[in-house]
Amino acid sequence: MKRTKLSAAISSAIGITLAPLLFSNNALAQQSENLVEEEVLVTGSRLSRPDLDSVSPMTVIGSEEFKISGNINVEQKLAELPSTNPSFGASSNNPGDGTARVDLRGLGAFRTLVLVNGRRYIPATQTGIVDLNSIPGTLIKQVDVVTGGASAVYGSDALAGVVNFQLVDDFEGVEVTGLYDITTEGDAERYNMDITIGGNFDDGRGNAVLYASFLNRDPLFQGDRDFSSVTLTESNGTLVNGGSSRVPEGRVSGAGFLVDPDGVPNSGDEFDTAIFSPTGAAREFLDPEDRFNFAPDNYLQLPQERYLISTIAHYDINESVRAYSELAFSQNTVPQQLAPTPAATSVFLNPDSPLFDAATRSALDAIRTDTNNDGVVDGNDNAPVSITRRMVEVGPRQVVDERDAFRLLVGVNGEITDNWNFDAYYSKSSLNRINLLENDISRSRLLQGLAVTDDGTACQDTSNGCVPVNIFGAGNITEAAANFIRIGATNVTTIDQEVIQANISGELFTISSASNPVSILFGYEHREDESSFRPDTFLSSGDVLGFNAGQPTVGKYSVDEFFTEFNVPLVEGQPLVESLSLWGAYRYSDYSNVGGTSSYATAFNYAPTDKVTFRVGFQEAVRAPNVSELFLGQSNGFPSATDPCSADGFITGTTDAALCEATGVPAGQAGVFDQQDSQIEGIFGGNPDLQEETSNTFTIGAVIQPIEGLDISIDYYDIEIEDAIDTFGGGVNNTLNLCYNVFRDASNPACQAVTRQSDGNVDTVTVLNENIGKIETSGIDLNINYVVDLNESTLAFNFVSTYLDTWDETPVASQPNIVNECAGAFGSICDTNILPDVVANLRTTWSIGNLSLSALVRYIGEAEDDQIVNGGDTSDIVVPKVDAEVYLDLNAAYSFSEDFRVNFGVNNALDTEPTPLGDNSEQANTFPETYNLLGPRVFVSASYKFR
Repeated sequence: MKRTKLSAAISSAIGITLAPLLFSNNALAQQSENLVEEEVLVTGSRLSRPDLDSVSPMTVIGSEEFKISGNINVEQKLAELPSTNPSFGASSNNPGDGTARVDLRGLGAFRTLVLVNGRRYIPATQTGIVDLNSIPGTLIKQVDVVTGGASAVYGSDALAGVVNFQLVDDFEGVEVTGLYDITTEGDAERYNMDITIGGNFDDGRGNAVLYASFLNRDPLFQGDRDFSSVTLTESNGTLVNGGSSRVPEGRVSGAGFLVDPDGVPNSGDEFDTAIFSPTGAAREFLDPEDRFNFAPDNYLQLPQERYLISTIAHYDINESVRAYSELAFSQNTVPQQLAPTPAATSVFLNPDSPLFDAATRSALDAIRTDTNNDGVVDGNDNAPVSITRRMVEVGPRQVVDERDAFRLLVGVNGEITDNWNFDAYYSKSSLNRINLLENDISRSRLLQGLAVTDDGTACQDTSNGCVPVNIFGAGNITEAAANFIRIGATNVTTIDQEVIQANISGELFTISSASNPVSILFGYEHREDESSFRPDTFLSSGDVLGFNAGQPTVGKYSVDEFFTEFNVPLVEGQPLVESLSLWGAYRYSDYSNVGGTSSYATAFNYAPTDKVTFRVGFQEAVRAPNVSELFLGQSNGFPSATDPCSADGFITGTTDAALCEATGVPAGQAGVFDQQDSQIEGIFGGNPDLQEETSNTFTIGAVIQPIEGLDISIDYYDIEIEDAIDTFGGGVNNTLNLCYNVFRDASNPACQAVTRQSDGNVDTVTVLNENIGKIETSGIDLNINYVVDLNESTLAFNFVSTYLDTWDETPVASQPNIVNECAGAFGSICDTNILPDVVANLRTTWSIGNLSLSALVRYIGEAEDDQIVNGGDTSDIVVPKVDAEVYLDLNAAYSFSEDFRVNFGVNNALDTEPTPLGDNSEQANTFPETYNLLGPRVFVSASYKFR
């Protein structure tokens, strides 16, 4: 079969293809040979072009980099790239959902389009995110990472860019690959086994590849490392051991509930926040000394078990037409574990209960109310209080996420004439997620068990086999009581996607001043996305304490798209104009939910000589809201946030104390009371009235090849997303700040979103999805590749870096002057995220004969607390800055023969640890997907090919 100019595996988004960044010197050499012998298919374009011009920053990761890095999961390598912001991965316990993701430019994984062989892959969540766990790592030929909008070429979701996994599709033989990985502490073990079988058939007209893989990853808990063994909090200007105020002893607070510690009513010795001994005696809750350390129960490395099966095949029907197919199945199981349920509720307690000592019974008796509605407050009535309790006796909360994913793709491509080509395919993917929850608490049963008789031996309401529940004092919940209030839940999510696409491309004519013809492409795509989330009855009813309650999410939409793309060589081979070309793309999309939208892109590439290329491009991309953003049933979550009305959050001269009192803070308590927990409950949910968001991307850059073997690329990018889809006000923390420090108006929607408990603490903040203001980011990418021959050996240097200039969010569309600055910052204003100012990697590889030695130096720049960056109150900031960190990964590879190869390496050889953080950390006192907490890891891998 003739080589078609239109390939079924064309990559994803416009990118730098002039001397792309390949981490392996072997891959660099092979690339150079390929440039001479065959056309290059430019990533991000469906047109086949013989030149290497492009407009947007791109990084190409060769298969060699995955082999020598010892990374079992592909997201670990992608997370190391300067152009990405680490997203969910192996340490994403809370937050986390068992998926592995990639997030370009820190704009959100749902704004990064993941492709396999240039086509959409299996959505793993209702936001459309692809779980990288489902991509067969050993089959990866290369990964193209392109930043900048690409919706005109590939449709919605590509506002930040695209990541395209190109897989091997012409394998012959049988290859067995294994990898074993363990820390120098002897824990957090990981291993992976792969087998690849492939071969030609029918005299070479066809090829089929079968791939199977098994992966196992052992758990590691935060308590297994000194850095994360204790939850740190900020108190009196220093980091101290802390955690949650919801403690195993039981905690009672609220105005009017005063406990006298010594039984003698002396003035000044009362306190309004009490915890209890096992005998029911109350004492004052001391903050932070009495807080519960929830760290040891949380995973630092999530366990994982994964099975993958993939097939890729193609068959030449004749010299001009090829049929191809892809089949993929994955089963991925990732448990999570959290500390025991931190129950919090309002209850009516029996003051005569023998569960309490005399002083506590006296205090409760003083606040009895007419709970039986007989018009008289007497011994038959109970006392209303607010309680919190860490339900240690019930056990840690456990989650098991199991995702079964399936994808079938069939297509045909080929030549219509010598100059015109076609490609058409159909793909169907489906995912079934079962989410199992254990050791939840039923709120209704807890309340029933707390209302006991005077002798404490029975429930006042004996229905459902009620067992008295004594939460006052650590260890007081009996096994029978724990079984009575314990519940489990099973949630099911199904996701289906169908794609039909067809396009034709060809050559039109040649401009007299150029030697290559004008090329053009026309295409059509139809896509349908449908998904449903059906929570367990307990979760959907809200009768649950411990895991986030939620409502069903069911929805679907479809889109019909027409697109075109062209490349016009204007001038070639002239003095001072080695080449000048114009590229463009346009896509019209008709969505069933938001109507018609348009995307376009255009770029000029100019090379005055064969050693220098300049490019400038502009793209307008769109992203339609996904099923989750549109139809998500209301659910609750607990993000880190600071209440401006509390003692720690109050800013004198800025926070409106009168507004605090008007919205529920007791008189005189604004800026005085202690915030109950560092996490505040938010109510989240979809919005069917959302409109599409639009991004404008401007890039300008140059590629320089001053001498043989040296390539330098430098690019400036500016991405602005308008009508960005986000939670109202930019999230719980920002909504609180907007209400009390910015708008300071009780009738403002930001203040209307806040409800408070009787003691002044925030109860909930409702932040449903909205088209907020805009998000803007800009920066500079610098990549340098240098390969030099040293007689019998080769030395290669591959440097890739990003300087982040701006990353700003305008959380309210009507207030363009309110901007959250996050470049070089971390913290709750930036949604508990971290965006270092500089990230850079340098890979140095020396190869001689069958031996290759390599070192990767990774630099993560410093970041400041976002309150400092945004000019907030910095007087009580304990950790104002996260220090820059340097990681060193070492590797050696030796090929015993053409078929047998062994790799050995140590990652994080310097045992680098990050700056410890308190309340502004994501989890484990840091950002565990950005920094390494496990210490050095040693790995060995081997591959053997049977021919």
